[in-house]
Amino acid sequence: MSDRDFAATLAKGLDVLSCFEQGAPALSLPEITRRSGLDRAVVRRLCLTLVRCGYLEESPAGLRLASRVLTLAGGYLGRLEIGRVVQPILRHAAEQLDMEVALATRDRLQAVYVDRAAPASARVTLGFGIGSTLPLLHTAVGRMLLARSTPEVMAETLAARPTLPYTEATEMDPTRLSAAVETARDQGYCIARDEFELGAAGVAVPVGTLAQTPFVLATTASVHAFDDPAGLDRVLDVLRQSAIGIGRMREA
Repeated sequence: MSDRDFAATLAKGLDVLSCFEQGAPALSLPEITRRSGLDRAVVRRLCLTLVRCGYLEESPAGLRLASRVLTLAGGYLGRLEIGRVVQPILRHAAEQLDMEVALATRDRLQAVYVDRAAPASARVTLGFGIGSTLPLLHTAVGRMLLARSTPEVMAETLAARPTLPYTEATEMDPTRLSAAVETARDQGYCIARDEFELGAAGVAVPVGTLAQTPFVLATTASVHAFDDPAGLDRVLDVLRQSAIGIGRMREA
């Protein structure tokens, strides 16, 4: 895309909306300015415009996302037939495993939850919902997505890797991180333990493509839940059968 086709003002407005991605309930203008890196006067004009257009609203604590942003997410989820196809399969898998099960895809250099299900008895949950993001390099979800991405995406992700670990077990060495992604690609699944959240382990498998976009299915449990080979095989079987089911339902 040439610079002549790039709408800089629109891009800045989207940068302002992106400041709310991490679930901030409300942000002040100085906070948005800091997070976006934009000029304060520009941020003020953009925020006033987004308020007038219905995407932000004012509150005593500052600006917050308005319900209109859900119409954009609703269109995306509707295109993937999340309610009709995906959610029933996720619920069934979650009940079989007695663990939370999530569908995720890649959004630039992060993984994002598109849908999830969890039984009431689930012992371990990271508290994420639709739209929650995870790092690519240090989670099973992220590494499986990287295993399905181009070498250019892998290189860009490594270049932007965090300088500080999430936990004492977070792998920081780029060579070993690359090897972990390569292992996920070769074996067709990924396990990550303790690297993003101490005491938690994740398993992820590829789903195929939905709307020409790669997705993965994943579950989370206590850190030693997948140590038993037979138990791991059962988890992988349920996730893989669920992935096949999603593909078949969307082809029907």
